[in-house]
Amino acid sequence: MISRKVFLYRLYIVTNISVIWVLFSILFLYNIIGVEREVLATRRLSYFSLAFAIIGFIVCSVEAFFLKNAFRHLPFWLSILLRMTLTFVLFWVVAVIFLAAYFVIRYHGSFDQFSDVFFNQILLTPSFLMFILDLGLLAFISILLLEVIDKYGPGGFSNIIRGRYNKPRIENRIFIFLDINDSTSIAEKLGHEKYFNMLKDFFADITEPIMANGGQIYQYVGDEIVLSWKNTLQNKQRCLNFIRQASAVLVKKEKIYLRKYECCPTFKTGIHSGEVTAGYIGIIKKDLVYSGDTLNTTARIRSKCHELNHSFVLSGDFLQNFSQPHSCSISEIGEIHLKGRMEKERLFAVYFDN
Repeated sequence: MISRKVFLYRLYIVTNISVIWVLFSILFLYNIIGVEREVLATRRLSYFSLAFAIIGFIVCSVEAFFLKNAFRHLPFWLSILLRMTLTFVLFWVVAVIFLAAYFVIRYHGSFDQFSDVFFNQILLTPSFLMFILDLGLLAFISILLLEVIDKYGPGGFSNIIRGRYNKPRIENRIFIFLDINDSTSIAEKLGHEKYFNMLKDFFADITEPIMANGGQIYQYVGDEIVLSWKNTLQNKQRCLNFIRQASAVLVKKEKIYLRKYECCPTFKTGIHSGEVTAGYIGIIKKDLVYSGDTLNTTARIRSKCHELNHSFVLSGDFLQNFSQPHSCSISEIGEIHLKGRMEKERLFAVYFDN
């Protein structure tokens, strides 16, 4: 079962794609008119757009909440083919139901007359065939949009459309490097395949706290995930809330992990903030990349967690103007030398209230 935040996020995406269906309905109506011009005299654009919006919402909802994950284990081309086939059947059924309801409400003749009109004047007309072809094209576009949006995550696709990072930008951001504790020994105990399944469950379980606190998933690196926020006081609190909530989720699901993997993962984090350069790099495979000493420092802080015997370590730069966070306590560790840096970094440990 998907979490509430993931559900709302997907619902938001489905609603936006449905709006695209409405916009395309205007083009498709005139495409149909090119086949049968008399359609314009008997169909209102508002009804046509409303029908497209409802059908689009139904089709995209089924795609986003059911079909998208149902065939994830199959090759991409086969997954697309099966999803298109089921989608085609779905909007055929929905379209027929809508048209039948329209004729039942508006038609006052006998059932035999209705059946004759329904089949001869609707289903067996060139305009209905064009309608189905247009819907098929739009359904295919919707499937691709869902895949692209999932690939780049919340806000990623809109950044591409707007060209936000086509030129490098200087941004002040918070970063969390999160790593599973004792990952090497756990991997040796479970084996590669079972350990990979545990990683999938772990990252899926912490997705809800990430989205609940507005975090951006920057990248996955093996058993590590890098998260980012814009550097604001509100987001500083949010990133600490994420750590507390993610820890609580793992405690809540401890019995499930023990049953499936005979161990429950815990994690350590390094937290730091500062300026980075953000932009897309690559020619045949583009990625949004953050570059700068801020990321190197965050990685070094995370690597110090085990040595310092603290699970959650953050920097003095992160705590700037943020001395009293809610629901946690902060204690100073001291000035620590980090590998690759000339100056020592002032580090702190964070503890969360029960």
